[in-house]
Amino acid sequence: VSPLVRVYRCSFKSIEENPFVNSLCELGFAIEVGPIAQGVLKATLFQQTEELVHAVLDYLEQFNQGEIPSTKETLILYDYLSVVDYPKKQDGTIFGMIHPELQDKDYQALNPGDPIFLTFDDQTIIYQGTSTVWPIFINEAAYYEKGIAMCLTHRQQINI
Repeated sequence: VSPLVRVYRCSFKSIEENPFVNSLCELGFAIEVGPIAQGVLKATLFQQTEELVHAVLDYLEQFNQGEIPSTKETLILYDYLSVVDYPKKQDGTIFGMIHPELQDKDYQALNPGDPIFLTFDDQTIIYQGTSTVWPIFINEAAYYEKGIAMCLTHRQQINI
């Protein structure tokens, strides 16, 4: 798998909780491409996605033919932990933004005490968790309306 590919696992307890197409079958998956601004076409991302789709289809064909080679390779897996919303006032108005030290740092470690938000009056809000997490989907425009500033994940290395 290309080092550009990040594997994110988000498990749902039931199909009712999963509003995505991949819920149509027991072992569904999704490919998310980005980050990229909405409405923008980027040829390199298109080509990388096409290459990944072909690799997945080739693997599935090999699996169906019983030809999967054994490997001692490992894979970094990011497991969903929780969603973090933007800091909001009682009336639901956002009063802060992603801290500059965290912006564009998807899939990088966020430690307790690290800056997470910067308020509009220039106050830093720190991450108050008890362990290191790996945030993803940081400050993505498509998630503003859903109240998602980022998703926090746990990083682990697994054998494939």
